[in-house]
Amino acid sequence: MRAVAAIVGREVRSNFLSPVGYLVAALFAAITGVIFLARTFEQGQPASMRLVFEWGTWLLLFVCPAISMRMIAEEKRMGTWEMLNSCPVSERGIVLGKFLGGMIYGRPDYGEIACGYLGLLLAGAAYLSSGLLASALCASQVIAFLLTLFFWLGLSLCAKLLPAYVPARWADVAFASDPDPRLRDFAIGLLDTSNIVFFCTLTIFFLIAATRVVRAGRWR
Repeated sequence: MRAVAAIVGREVRSNFLSPVGYLVAALFAAITGVIFLARTFEQGQPASMRLVFEWGTWLLLFVCPAISMRMIAEEKRMGTWEMLNSCPVSERGIVLGKFLGGMIYGRPDYGEIACGYLGLLLAGAAYLSSGLLASALCASQVIAFLLTLFFWLGLSLCAKLLPAYVPARWADVAFASDPDPRLRDFAIGLLDTSNIVFFCTLTIFFLIAATRVVRAGRWR
């Protein structure tokens, strides 16, 4: 665990030593702030954070790949990947350290509406872990970013379009794989354990897959 903690600290420092880290954080805060001021304070509208959470999850779809695209691809480009591989830490430790470092950087503030923030946290974890897998698979940060972004957009689009063209059994599967309705549940304060399981399962799957990719490349 000491080695994992060292990777987490290294990842957090690299995020805040780079202007990109501050830029991503500032843009996310600015856009969510504008949404909050424009819609929550709009005359006649209920005092609710629902729209902030709904837009926040879409913003995370761009923010998380921007954070994760450099996690491994940048190490390979800079020539520090070999040094990291020579450290006494397992492939699982490398992936977990990178993931936790990104989560600490992108962690939302917990407030009164805990369910909405939980949705942001779970969605961010799933986006970040998939981006980490893409970063492990691709040498290019841009390709890793686009692969993550289009995976989630494609998943949501297919889940909405496929039910009209497939049998009812597969239509149910397609509907269940759509992250949008699950995120809307969090936004309105509806805590459904199936939604928690959905995002946690995807996060674990992507982390395991990223570990296997790192292991395969480490001993190649």
